[in-house]
Amino acid sequence: MEKIKEKLQKINIKYLHIALIILGIIFIMLPIFHTSIWFDESYSVSIARHSFSEIWQIGGHDVHPILYYFCLHILYLIFGSNIIVYRIFSSVTIALLGVIGYTHIRKDFGEKTGFLFSFFALFLPVAAEYSGEIRMYSLGMLLGTLMAIYAYRIYKGNIKKTTFLFFGLSSLLVAYTHYYGLMFAGIVNLLLFIFLCKNHKERRVDLIKFIITAVIQVICYVPWLIVFLRQLSGVSSGFWITLSFPNTLYEILTMQYKGNLNFFPIILTTAFYSYIVYLIFQTKKEERKPATCCFAIYIAIILIALAISLCMQSVILLYRYLLIVTGLLIFAISYFMAKDTKKWRVITVCVIILIISGISNIISINKNYNETNREFISYMDEQIKEGDIIVYSNAINGEVITTEITQNHTNMSYFYNKDHWGVEEAYKAFGPYMEIKDTLGEILDNYSGRVWIIESGNTNDLLNEIKSKYDITELDSKQFTNEYKDYEYTIELILK
Repeated sequence: MEKIKEKLQKINIKYLHIALIILGIIFIMLPIFHTSIWFDESYSVSIARHSFSEIWQIGGHDVHPILYYFCLHILYLIFGSNIIVYRIFSSVTIALLGVIGYTHIRKDFGEKTGFLFSFFALFLPVAAEYSGEIRMYSLGMLLGTLMAIYAYRIYKGNIKKTTFLFFGLSSLLVAYTHYYGLMFAGIVNLLLFIFLCKNHKERRVDLIKFIITAVIQVICYVPWLIVFLRQLSGVSSGFWITLSFPNTLYEILTMQYKGNLNFFPIILTTAFYSYIVYLIFQTKKEERKPATCCFAIYIAIILIALAISLCMQSVILLYRYLLIVTGLLIFAISYFMAKDTKKWRVITVCVIILIISGISNIISINKNYNETNREFISYMDEQIKEGDIIVYSNAINGEVITTEITQNHTNMSYFYNKDHWGVEEAYKAFGPYMEIKDTLGEILDNYSGRVWIIESGNTNDLLNEIKSKYDITELDSKQFTNEYKDYEYTIELILK
């Protein structure tokens, strides 16, 4: 009778786990069905229009590897330049991360750990915030987590025919997705190599298989490694090194929990991590290893990124980049919470997460579906004429306009690069309808006609600069606020 009860309980937990995943997928997809974009997304959308060879060439001057852009290009070939499809792709990768809790984590670490992993993967505020982001972070989360899972299975000797294949493939792909993925893959491969070397007598065959897998990874990454080394040598002229450090300790600690909230109480974060530390010390030493190793790798990547940033005087420690290794953090938290014998504490944490995530998601939904988001592009779509040109000196707002307009029009845009950012090659992503010019003369001296001037916020600095150099007639001026990412546009139409 007891065995029957246990089986029924396991079946109920499995069905509950599946229901959780379904609800979680619905939850993360609620805010994604909109077509507004911000600068980083405009880059992804624009580069996806290019061929694979062009993406390789252009991506070699970007700050990320090119696998994600290849994925978008495949979607582009099938569906065209479809913002919603791109967002669904990101959501699918987050959804698969939640599914991993059932298919992999549950089998390796038990029902509770698997259930909690799926819960955090789908219901942490950061999941819904980035589920529709047209960037590589969600793909990196999925690939990095898979790599860690198969590395652990190799470590434990739980090896099947495809284990090394899946490990090597996910390791290579995450390195091609993001440079944090490269660091992540490098650390995991090194740790696994050291372990197998130490135990080479009883793990000789596994060591040989690992070496073969590692060599194949290196060979396959060499083409991009050459590009990466060229990027390092030219980093001093890159536009991205002029950014200030946005990542404070607060951002790193709260990024998983605050989602779309403007502020998240550090007290809550401190209490949560104190709870996890308490659970760590309550867990037997021999049982801590899988999760403490994840914490160690997560912290190591932060420290390596910080060291590189300081040595190169270039900002690479951005809190959103840590999403690539978020799977490690989620697993470690799930692993220790699963060992808590007090159910009320686990339930309390999950309820708090649900409340915060719900509030964050409501904010996202209100922002993403706000009717005012499309007013600026509707205005330009209606008013722009063949032969009009677009000029801007602020790439952040201007490139969004370029990407939006070229969905339906073929008007040329010009980025007036008066600060001489070294972005000419990287910004070929916005071609062929955008060109970079260092002076206004290159854009306007030999042009007669209507000019759309795009400025950020309530400024009209570019308009005043043009007025000081050319005889123009001001035809119209409007200001727009985009709730999605809080972008503000001043759009001025002149006749030269």
